[in-house]
Amino acid sequence: MVERTSEKKDVPVIWTVHDVAEYLRMSEAKVYRLVKEQRIPVVRIGKTWRFRKDLLDEWLSQCTESSMKSDGK
Repeated sequence: MVERTSEKKDVPVIWTVHDVAEYLRMSEAKVYRLVKEQRIPVVRIGKTWRFRKDLLDEWLSQCTESSMKSDGK
């Protein structure tokens, strides 16, 4: 996957479903399922879904933390 960067530092990196699936190492169908279940941060622009990498990283970090807490009951 090619890291898409912006010329401006403040502008977040925006990914497609394909990019997210590759980043999270899961199928595109699974990404769509997470979107449908409202379990992943996403924005709909027209007919397409777009994901901000910074929000995905934050979401992933939160999922990891909650998973670690539930494992250590």
